[in-house]
Amino acid sequence: MGPDERERLFERAREHSTRQDTWAEADLLWVRVIDAYRQAVQGPGQAERRDQQQLARALSRRGMLLSARGRAADGMAPGGEAVTIFERVNDAVAAESADVTGPPRDEALAELITGLVDLSEVAFAAGQVATRMELLERAVAVGLSTVGAPPSAGPRTKAAMGTAYHNQATALLHRSITRPAPDESVREAAQAASRACELRQALLDPMSPLSVWEMANTYGVYARCLVLIGELDRADAVLAMGNRLVEWLGPAGAQPALHLGMAQDAVAHARATAEGTGAPRRRWWHR
Repeated sequence: MGPDERERLFERAREHSTRQDTWAEADLLWVRVIDAYRQAVQGPGQAERRDQQQLARALSRRGMLLSARGRAADGMAPGGEAVTIFERVNDAVAAESADVTGPPRDEALAELITGLVDLSEVAFAAGQVATRMELLERAVAVGLSTVGAPPSAGPRTKAAMGTAYHNQATALLHRSITRPAPDESVREAAQAASRACELRQALLDPMSPLSVWEMANTYGVYARCLVLIGELDRADAVLAMGNRLVEWLGPAGAQPALHLGMAQDAVAHARATAEGTGAPRRRWWHR
């Protein structure tokens, strides 16, 4: 199969993956895509980097599709192989350029971080909660170890780091809600959400509805974290910003609106509880 045919097949699989009624066909297409790119990279001569990247992307997308179809455990293997290839590509690109914000390194690092984040969500769907946390920690660590301060990263890496921090905050928040957790765990969730907010604020663009949706979604998570650490006034401010974005999104903002509504209810409950007991509000956590 030639390069153009592989690309067309990849796009067909990607398109079918966007509609639930064609997921079964998409799965079969991804198997063909993976086989085609695997043959390309294993053929004689040096493998083209584009073929390696496409193989990793196809493996990662199939892993997520399997998870969406209720086969998350089966999705771990292709997702894990994708991460291995993304790491190999990132190392190769890093050896060629010291500019971490340049397009080649920005793309390679962002895809590695995204691959780890996507695999973490497959792990969570497979019931592997500890693995999810480990993968998210790896995603954050690889970004920090490469670019230092995330705000100084390239645009794609910055976006990927924003997602990594958002998902890490969500995972820590879930852990704190589903089982008793020490204050330190809750503070970690709030810190991760705060960092996600910082990165996504920098990328916020009214011309990009996705960036607005992501920002509103992160505000909802951050507000819920703030409630848990007793920062109710700060939660109010975050909710106000999130609600403005949801209003701008209209019907497309249904999911962020749900998170923001949960946070609003939590604020009201916390205030009612504090007023009923006379307990002082805690103000000891700061970024």
